[in-house]
Amino acid sequence: MQAVRFLRSGQFGFILQKLPQNQLAQAPTRTSSAVAAQVERWDKAHERYFGPERDLKNFPHPVMRMRGAPVRLGFIPEEWFTAMYPKTGVTGPYILGTGLLATLLSKEIWVIDHGFADVLGFTGAFLFCVLKLGPGINKMLEEKQQRMYDATYAKPIAAAKEAYTNTIDDAKNAIWSLEGQKHLFEAKKENVDLQLESVYRQRLQKAYAEIQNRLDYHLNVQNTKLRFEQEHMVNWIVSSVVKSITPQQEKESLKKCIADLKALAAA
Repeated sequence: MQAVRFLRSGQFGFILQKLPQNQLAQAPTRTSSAVAAQVERWDKAHERYFGPERDLKNFPHPVMRMRGAPVRLGFIPEEWFTAMYPKTGVTGPYILGTGLLATLLSKEIWVIDHGFADVLGFTGAFLFCVLKLGPGINKMLEEKQQRMYDATYAKPIAAAKEAYTNTIDDAKNAIWSLEGQKHLFEAKKENVDLQLESVYRQRLQKAYAEIQNRLDYHLNVQNTKLRFEQEHMVNWIVSSVVKSITPQQEKESLKKCIADLKALAAA
């Protein structure tokens, strides 16, 4: 009951209005166990006060009115007239009031003296204020009350709801982003695999080039060695042959060559 009075007094909305939005969004939330215990207490209270034994027809739950009850003649409640309609009819309340006034005057219960003029003046001023000034004052007070209601209750709650809604949306977006981390991890893994494959192929190409260079080196060394041995063998054979030819053999060979040339020329 105190919590209900606290909410109706507008202090809760005033407190919400003074709090910045970031503090409203960062307000600590209850745990699931605390919420479950609170819901259980609400269920017990609801079962006790609004159970099947509660006679809501004859004893309805009291509801606070947003506006005052309608009145007649500026101050008499409307429900007094409607309560007398079944027995006295529509004119019954007015006849009762007139008869009561006549009884008070005739029995001198209400003694008219020189101060009665003040009563008439006060009554006239009261009726004038109620009928002429009352609607404007009522409208002004209702607008002021509505502004106070909006400033201390409706707008802070709406701002708090908007802040919490934005926080919930941000949390949902964060959850959605975290769900995408799985695909991002797979993409990064594939990217790393491609990088490893690229490095592997580069190293494989480098190893192939190194082995090819070494094989070419050994082949060049072998070819150079064979070419050197061949040249050395040819030079040695030519040198040995040249050294084995005597001057006489050289002269005879020249003569034979000249004779062969002459024979070829004659032919």
